[in-house]
Formats: sequence, structure tokens, C-alpha cells
Amino acid sequence: MKFDKKCVFLFLYCLLIYGAFLGLIPLLDPDEPVYGETAKEMLATVDFLSPRIYGEFWYDKPPLFYWLEALSFSFFGISTWAARLPSVLLGAMTPVYLYLSSRKLIGDKSALRGAFICATSLEIIVLARSSVTDTLLAFTLTVALMSFLRKEYMAAYIFCGLALLTKGPVGFGFPALIVGLWMIATKQFNLKEIMALKWYWGIPLACLVGLPWYIAMGSIHGDAFIDTFLGYHNVTRFVSPEHAGQNHYWLYVVVLLAGFYPWSGTLPGIFRRTKKWMKEKNAAFFLVWALFIFIFFSLSSTQLFSYILPMFPPLSLLSGMYLTDLEEKGHISKALILSHLFFSLLTAGAIALTPISPEGGSWVRWIIVFLMVLAALLAGLSLRKGRFHGFMMTQALLSAVFVLSVWGAFASPVSSLFTSRAIADKLVSTERNLSIPLYIDTFYRPSIAFYTDIYGSALPEFDRRKMETDERNAEKGVLLPGKEEKARLPKDAYILIQKKVYKNWPEEQKSHLSLLWEKDTALLFLKKED
Repeated sequence: MKFDKKCVFLFLYCLLIYGAFLGLIPLLDPDEPVYGETAKEMLATVDFLSPRIYGEFWYDKPPLFYWLEALSFSFFGISTWAARLPSVLLGAMTPVYLYLSSRKLIGDKSALRGAFICATSLEIIVLARSSVTDTLLAFTLTVALMSFLRKEYMAAYIFCGLALLTKGPVGFGFPALIVGLWMIATKQFNLKEIMALKWYWGIPLACLVGLPWYIAMGSIHGDAFIDTFLGYHNVTRFVSPEHAGQNHYWLYVVVLLAGFYPWSGTLPGIFRRTKKWMKEKNAAFFLVWALFIFIFFSLSSTQLFSYILPMFPPLSLLSGMYLTDLEEKGHISKALILSHLFFSLLTAGAIALTPISPEGGSWVRWIIVFLMVLAALLAGLSLRKGRFHGFMMTQALLSAVFVLSVWGAFASPVSSLFTSRAIADKLVSTERNLSIPLYIDTFYRPSIAFYTDIYGSALPEFDRRKMETDERNAEKGVLLPGKEEKARLPKDAYILIQKKVYKNWPEEQKSHLSLLWEKDTALLFLKKED
């Protein structure tokens, strides 16, 4: 792969939109500080094999992302932006790699546009600015799958192993199933083509990269690791919802439309070409890849918006191919123009109507909306006149305006609603009787640990809805550690809890509570049974 100026400009643009105001908003609860705190404790204990959180072993995820965060902390110190830096760099590397690996397959113009679309899609931007594993998984799966398509099998299997170290069995399962389904769909599923995948040495190579950590963890921690990591996080969460009442087969339709902004307008054109592209091996590969991820997680009982991120690289390439196809034919689809304007104006309207007020007052909000609408209209005008270069440039402007203004202007109000940094600072300044145990809502606990080194104890679940979910999970036969015992609190305790969770507590649990303070979304109680 040969780098050129396009790669440099693309990488620098990604660093701008992913890295600007990176540390302005503290780590968002509950996921980001989990990774930050775990990496911090890795450095503190000098134990890079067994992840820990609150001083206890933590079997939630494999260690690769923790290692990258620990490396970032060791170079730049422990901070919010250092926790997010690995995602920024991985996010910037993904579209660059996508361009380099696809330009000989689909043409330079389509590849460059696809890479740029990947770089500027909203879901990519959000997760590249977040301290979570999803960007790393998207990168490793992208390299693995593109390497299979390019017949670069050593890289393919190595990155399957790295994906296994990122998020577990999906690192092996997803590439195997996607490649297999593609071969079936394109009538390549025969002994000759299967043997051509070099699996007889590739699978051992992938295992050599990805399995030693699992073997070591199983040997050291035994059933606790196997039941929690493999049982709960990879089986139970697929067949049983972790968040009751929040899972729907159509959920990812909404996530895709929002997450692919400002390119959502290309989706109707992409899917109109499905029949045609299934006759082309490369296009069929991207379609199978994207559709598999989408359908798999639509069928999953536990659904988070970040799960479908690995479908965005192939979808972006299809979008780039679609735009190039329109340009070469000289026919500008009215549906594309109208779809583009619809989704752009919908996003601007969402910012205009959001109940969160930006720093600086309502006039800041309307400036942001005006700039977004202006960029959207200019992009639509460029499309109408067949100026695809102008369309891409105005889309770049739209993405930059969106990121720089939203992350800058809404930093303070977002911090008060979605992070517990200020709550942690309030807790530090509160005089407490240290002989009385402190119980912290599990939503707040990672962030408070990361920013203050106060661990406390996990507040037992008395939320009626969550207790019902735990009962359903118990029926599946796999329990998280500690779920076997009935939740209870001592007679005397400090209780830090979310306001919305407290509302769902049974009345018997609210007795003997004295409110000490409230801050943003939190309440601190003192429980004393005299």
C-alpha cells in the first residue's frame, strides 16, 4: 500500500474532527470511565493480564483496548483526553486504511469518497471521540475482512486474532460467517475456494495471536472467568435483554439513519442497487458484510447503538461507489437530493428543539442551526448542478461545523446530565463518617473511581424493572457474580443514587433516609436505623 497526499489530508482532517475539544466533556457514564478506570488500575497494579476495577477482577472484556489506554496513560498521564486518544487514532486510521485497501478494487475515486464518508459519518465521529472498544473492533474487523477480500491472508488471520482480543468470539465468528455467506451468495463455496483461504495455517495463526490470554485467564480464574465472560457477556446478553423494554427489531433502522448522517440520503440509492451489486464480487462482499452486522444485532436481545459500527466501513464504500456511479452516468437522482435535504434539516431541527441549552445562550444554538442548514443547502445545490466535488467539500464543512460547534457549545450542559465528574467532586468535598460504608449507584461508580479514587461499594439493585430483568436472566441459567444473594444494605450507610433510579425504589427501601444533598442527576442520602 502506497501512501500519498490524500492519505495525509484525510488523516489530519480526522484528527481535527475527532480530537477537537476531546477533554472538554468528562468521560460519559457509564461505559467510558469503566475502560479508563480499568486501564488506570492495570498501571497501578502492574498486572496487564487480569483486568481489575475497584480492586476486583473484571471479566467484562478482553484486554487489548485496556492495554492501549494504559499505554496512552503511561505516555501522557491519566486524564480524560488520554483515555480517548486511542479511539481518536484508531478512528483516523480506519478510513485511511479503507482507502488504501479498496482503491484497486473499486477505483480511486470511489475508494476516496467511501473513506471520506466513513470518516465523517456521525456514529463514527461519536465513537472515535469515546473511550470504548467499538472503534478498535471496527478497525480490526475492517483490516481482517478487507485482507480476506484482497487475498492477504496473513494479515487477515492476525487481525482476526486481534479482534478476538478486542471483543471476544465475534473476532473469529464475524469474519468466518461474512466470508462464508459471501462465498455462498457469489457461488464460490466449493472445496477449491475454501482451501484457497489458507485456513489450515491461518486459523492456528489467529489462535496464536488471540487465544493465549484466554487460556491464561481460564487457568488462573477458572469458572469465574468462564461463566461471566463467555456465559453472561457472550451468550446471555444475546438471548436475554440486559435493558428490558429497550430492544426492538427496528431499533437499528433508526440508529443507521441517524448514525450515517450526513450521508443518510445515499441509503435509498444503495439498496436500490442491491440486486445489481450482488452480481459483482467486491460490491457483494461489502453488502454481505454490512447486512450481516445489521441483521445479527437486530436479532440480539441486548442492543446498544454502538454495536453496528462495524457495518459503517463497507456501507461507506458502497455509498462512495453509488456517488461515483451517478457522476459517471450524469444523472443526479432527485431522491438523493431530497433525502439529503430531509436528513440534514431533520438533524438541524433536532438541535433546534433539544431541551439542552448551549453555553452562551439560545443565540449560539441558532447560529449552529443556521450554519448546518446553510451547509446542507449548499451541498444540495452542488448535487443539483452535478458538482460532486463541491458536494463532498460542503459535506466536510457540515461535519466540521457539527462537531466543533456541538462539542464546544454543549459541553457544559452535557457534562451535567451525562457525566458524574461534578458529582464526584461534590462527594470529595462532603464530610463523611468514614466508619459508615458508602454505597454508589453502579452508573456513577466507574467515573467516581476514575476521577477521585473513591471506590465505595456497589449499590444493590432495588429498581423494580432491573430486578425483573435479573430474574429473567436467572432463568437462562447464567448469573453475574453476586446475583445469587438477595440485595441488602446495612443499618447505617451513605447512598449515592440517580434520581430516576430512586423514583423506582420500593417504599420500604426509602425509609430511614435523610437527604444530604442533590447535584445534577444525583442524590446523596444518609441511612440510619436507630
